[in-house]
Amino acid sequence: MRLAQIYLKGIGAELGRASHNHFSPQGCVNVAPSDGIDFVHPRDLDDFRHHSQEQAGYGIAPARVDHVADAAALPFGDASLDYIVTSHVLEHIPDVISAWQEWERVLKPGGINFMVVPKRDAEATDQTRAITQLDDLVAAYERRDTVLSFPELPWRGHYHVFTLQVLLAALNWYNQNEMGHWQLEALEETDGQIGNGHTLVLSRQDGAPPALAAVLDDLVGAFNDGQDWDRVQWRARQALSQNFRLHEVWLLLSIAEEKRLDITAAREAMSQALILQPANTNYHARYRELTGQAFSYPISLIDYLARSL
Repeated sequence: MRLAQIYLKGIGAELGRASHNHFSPQGCVNVAPSDGIDFVHPRDLDDFRHHSQEQAGYGIAPARVDHVADAAALPFGDASLDYIVTSHVLEHIPDVISAWQEWERVLKPGGINFMVVPKRDAEATDQTRAITQLDDLVAAYERRDTVLSFPELPWRGHYHVFTLQVLLAALNWYNQNEMGHWQLEALEETDGQIGNGHTLVLSRQDGAPPALAAVLDDLVGAFNDGQDWDRVQWRARQALSQNFRLHEVWLLLSIAEEKRLDITAAREAMSQALILQPANTNYHARYRELTGQAFSYPISLIDYLARSL
């Protein structure tokens, strides 16, 4: 996976690794709620056995568990890791915002939070469920939801159904409310590993987010100057980390990525601009110039919006 090769470097941990679908580097430790002997909650032992049976269906053994812990209470010191990677795990965490705070605690400044979440139609049982909204994530944080909060639901099942845009909204809320400070690094509307998920890559930043107005002023100045495309990229990412609905900023980011010769990143940024402005003919023309193809609105969003009418 291209983004994994770029961002997963140094000392890191994968949470809930699956042997049949992992992409963490050699030496990355695995954290899970049970290893078949120890457990966070007694029901995690049964859950591990069920997971082992699933992995056996792929003809492989379950991944070795190096640390038994909950995703929101990691056994690592402050600022001790270079990255945390989760693949098809975030939807199993009741309180995502508290988990993000915990991951921010254990990451070094600039450390990477690398997440892949399933598309809403990746799991048959999720296809008819409502998409989790930002208000749902905030309410879960305010209640401090845990796996014990939902005795009526499958143990550590899918508590959420995500779109990439919901996660971007959560990123914006997190930064705007000074829960901490994450910066957007990269994304994929369709992940480059299996293709049934979304990818979101964030980096831990020190201090409070910069004032959005100042970021936008510097972004426009750097873009008009046309000399420092790394700066345009950086400022665009800063702005989108606070308000992903600024479709013009996605356009500027796309142009900067193209100037930096990263056509894949340019395409992804242009896709987000078009998701926000699907009738913009100039955006469609630029997408076709970048890719040689017409833009297709993500089917998971079309399906959800159509059934909400």
